[in-house]
Amino acid sequence: MRAGPRTAPLDRYTDIGELSEKVRLAVRRLAVPLAAVLVIEATYLAYSSRPGAAAFAMMAAGTCIALVFWSQRAIGLPLLPVMVIQNLIIYAVPIATGHEVISTYPPAFVFSAGIEVLIFDVAMAMAWMLGMRLFRPSPPASHALHEFNRAGSRGWARLGFVMIAGATAFEVLQGLDLLDSLESAMPGGSEAILYALVSVVSACGFFLVALTIGGGEASFLGKAVFWLLLVANAMMSASDFLLSAATANLITVAIGLFWSGGRLPWRYLTVAMLALSFLNTGKYTMRARYWGNVDAPATHRSLGQLPACYTEWARVSYDAILENKTELAQATNDSKAQANKNQTLLDRVDNLQNLLFVIDAIETNHIKPLEGKTYSVIPPLLVPRILWPEKPRTHEGQILLNVHFGRQDLESTFTTYVAWGLLPEAYGNFGPFAGSICLGIFLGVLFAWIENFTARKLLVSTEGFLSLSLLMNLMNSFEMVASVLVTSTFQSFVVIVAASMPFVHRTVARRPEPEDD
Repeated sequence: MRAGPRTAPLDRYTDIGELSEKVRLAVRRLAVPLAAVLVIEATYLAYSSRPGAAAFAMMAAGTCIALVFWSQRAIGLPLLPVMVIQNLIIYAVPIATGHEVISTYPPAFVFSAGIEVLIFDVAMAMAWMLGMRLFRPSPPASHALHEFNRAGSRGWARLGFVMIAGATAFEVLQGLDLLDSLESAMPGGSEAILYALVSVVSACGFFLVALTIGGGEASFLGKAVFWLLLVANAMMSASDFLLSAATANLITVAIGLFWSGGRLPWRYLTVAMLALSFLNTGKYTMRARYWGNVDAPATHRSLGQLPACYTEWARVSYDAILENKTELAQATNDSKAQANKNQTLLDRVDNLQNLLFVIDAIETNHIKPLEGKTYSVIPPLLVPRILWPEKPRTHEGQILLNVHFGRQDLESTFTTYVAWGLLPEAYGNFGPFAGSICLGIFLGVLFAWIENFTARKLLVSTEGFLSLSLLMNLMNSFEMVASVLVTSTFQSFVVIVAASMPFVHRTVARRPEPEDD
């Protein structure tokens, strides 16, 4: 069953299923070329006797199986393909690039990691298929922004620019230190809600305008203003040397361009990835120079300070890249601090090291799994801190893993968070096979239910914004544990519902048949 026609325009009737149909067709077109590339790479790794060739082949097979399954029966939000592509990047790419983590562990552990990823992907795909048979699409009723929907793509662009302008104005005022009195007057815990609101508004605004650009509905002036605002917003968001906020908006724009255009925005992705990779290399040096302490930025920068800030950052990143090349040629073992200083983007998204670490901890050191303890902390974390100031930290599940498996002591967790990821967390809770199977089944069924629930919801509606927030959080979840992912998603959901409630109306929208127009 399909949510809408394949060539439906961007108008007042556009729902999530119609946009996702373009994604489904794009996945079907890309499946065979992607499979061919993965086969060639696996063959090259095996022929050249590179470590991890078998593991790479298994990860690639899991990705292709899941994408084929989804492309056959998909009707809505593309959560399954996002998850399996993310797995391919964070687990298989380090093998393809010959990352040093591969040689750190025995080949048997790398092979085990390949099996775990394969099981996870296949279990998730099969559970999704079962869920698509069990669940049915919900009725086409949404809580829609009626006036903006009536105007179609022009109304979306207008709303999007208003959201972007509001979020950018907040960044400017913050850089000028004009919000200090407001933040100091707010109750404890409410500051996080304010920042979550600004983040959601910014993401939704960039997404709506990106939809009109990808769909060919935007004017030349609109495109120019949009790209200028995106660059300015990204530079202000990252001026405290934290790239996560800027990355979230860049991901959101990629989603909008891909959904509406039905093809990957290769040029945009290339430029964005190169810029992030370059700045990521020097961010630790910049933090050491300007942060007030090791855990948090000291201040935000005004617009006038940005040119000097990024000039220095670019110089530091360039020097760090040269230093990395020298270290690679010398093949010396440097301190962890130096390694962190020159961390590349590949190091940042490399979750294979986390999976190999927990496999080693259980198999070699015989540390017992946590048996679900990191998941049991999630319900208390959903209580707002404004109501419970002493509630556990958001990263409590991550802390349990690091302390239990000897990666950190409890004291060090107050200054540094060591990432894990969903699959290593599942392995750490339930051990080999069981963790991958349980996590895969749970996510597969959940994705199928969400896809059916959202397929007929209007794009510019509360449900549409909730879907975008979920997709964005999932795309950025590669280093999160379940408690962090669930908590951040829940917070954004609460903000979206509360902010949109005064402006939406329950609407039942069905696209007229061609003969009715």
